[in-house]
Amino acid sequence: MTLRSAGLVVLMVLLGDFAIAQGSALAAAYKTKIVGVEDSALAKELRDSSQLVALEKEKADSEEALTRRAEDDLERLRPVMRAAGYYDAELSYDIDTHAEPWQVTVKVELGEPYRLREVRLVAPGGGAPPLLDQFKPEEVGRELGATATSAAVVGAEVKIVSAYTERGWPLAKMAGREAVIDRADHSMHVTYTIDAGSQASFGAIEISGLGAVDRRFVDDQITWHEGEPYDSKKVVAVRQALIASNLFSTVKLAPGDAVGADGRVAMRLEVTERPPRSIGFGAYYDTSLGIGARAYWEHRNLFGAGELLRLEINAGQKIYGGLLRFKKPDFFGDPDLSLLSELSLGQENVTAYDRRLARVFTGVDYRYTPMITVGAGVEGLQSHVTDDLRTQDYALIGLPVYAKRDASNDLLNPTRGNREGITLAPYSSISGPGISFVKGKLTISGYQQIGPTDRFVLAAFGNIGSIAGVSLDALPRDQRLYVGGGGSVRGYGYQKAGPLDIFGKPIGGLSSLETGIELRTRITDTIGIANFLEGGTVYDKSFPQFNKRLFWGTGIGVRYYSPLGPVRFDIATPLHRRHQDGLVQVYISLGQAF
Repeated sequence: MTLRSAGLVVLMVLLGDFAIAQGSALAAAYKTKIVGVEDSALAKELRDSSQLVALEKEKADSEEALTRRAEDDLERLRPVMRAAGYYDAELSYDIDTHAEPWQVTVKVELGEPYRLREVRLVAPGGGAPPLLDQFKPEEVGRELGATATSAAVVGAEVKIVSAYTERGWPLAKMAGREAVIDRADHSMHVTYTIDAGSQASFGAIEISGLGAVDRRFVDDQITWHEGEPYDSKKVVAVRQALIASNLFSTVKLAPGDAVGADGRVAMRLEVTERPPRSIGFGAYYDTSLGIGARAYWEHRNLFGAGELLRLEINAGQKIYGGLLRFKKPDFFGDPDLSLLSELSLGQENVTAYDRRLARVFTGVDYRYTPMITVGAGVEGLQSHVTDDLRTQDYALIGLPVYAKRDASNDLLNPTRGNREGITLAPYSSISGPGISFVKGKLTISGYQQIGPTDRFVLAAFGNIGSIAGVSLDALPRDQRLYVGGGGSVRGYGYQKAGPLDIFGKPIGGLSSLETGIELRTRITDTIGIANFLEGGTVYDKSFPQFNKRLFWGTGIGVRYYSPLGPVRFDIATPLHRRHQDGLVQVYISLGQAF
């Protein structure tokens, strides 16, 4: 290669590098703003649909490229406006290249929203379908005069079909939908075509997939009888009951493909059984209670009819023991009634007392609704308890009754809904000190998402406890009420958010009050943080004295959202610190605090 040709090659390379550098220099960062929309949900949907927003991190190669991107974006956003009921909306954009970074403003002129003027229901041939005289648009989410959003128009189809399947038409299906807009009066007219099929009653049920589970158990869950009018609500309830039994991994329950000549439709149930046995293990740490571990073994189908036998072991530095639980569902043939029996043995060596306890319980549990459960039983307690003043041996018999409602969306990590519970239990001694008393507790908690997702969740709780019919001095220390610790008021040691005796040990009380609030924030899909403030105390009277100061604690926690539930690490400090209180308390366990 000659010197001249080599120089040309070098010059071409330099020119190419210069061109690339110039192209990179022309790439501009920009920000997108959408104006003219006050509805936060619609504004979010527009931003979620915008390519301008999605591609901000990639910058724009030139003003011309950004212009093309903006023009394409308007075509993406117009269907969003129509879906929201704004069929005459006008969209435009403006690019300010003098701003740093460049500013793209998408301007939205909403115009008048279109309103729903008419909703019609027709049969496939154009005639009148069954139940037409009972059809009310507002019952399927289509109230006349409402904004004509496409989501509501489509969503009404499922509700219309359900209205038929719940009234005896098992094979009803939507055959078509026509939505016509009238620009003259900004209105929408919707016609739904429903193929109702034939009216039918429940026929015989065919069950497949059963192995270890007894057919009689499944039959007991069926709440209808052959010949009754078909009702899809009953079908859904039975499917949910079978899933709730924890015996099946899949449950498919549906009517057959045709109504028979006898006017009945056969039912088909397909199930896949879960393995009946399982084991589990967990660990925890608490500044006051030290390190501990929990393990369990359970059999969910002991005799073939969903009987549950569960063994739990808790081995900690301060608290240890075991629990044996037996549950017999379908007690007396009632699918909502269960027999419960429990036997527990344990020992506690905590600041307030040392005790050995044996407990036995037998009772019934009744599922009043899918969310509400009530129960009652007989409980026996045998305790040997020692504190700084005395040692007591006693036995009590109790008759606890309870009711609880769970309207939350998750057992270990609720983000919506609420829970309430009340327990009332009279006790009387059968050996030891001659005492009788009534113990009660009211609990409530609520969970609310802040925004459209569960990234931010505000959780709150409140508990009130009371013991009546006995003096504080006569009541053994282990039967008193206490507040403080990882499941109560964090920041204080176990049972220490209340008055202490001259030895710095919790006295306990005849009533208690606890409350708290927690902001749970997800950072990623698996990592989150929680900020909390909690307060509580105990009182020497049977009813809380609300004018007395609560012991408040605050702190922050980290959450790891595992497949088994959130693993929490909390560190908290008392706001009313006494010399007996530590500066911080640390808690590590599975599941949210409440």
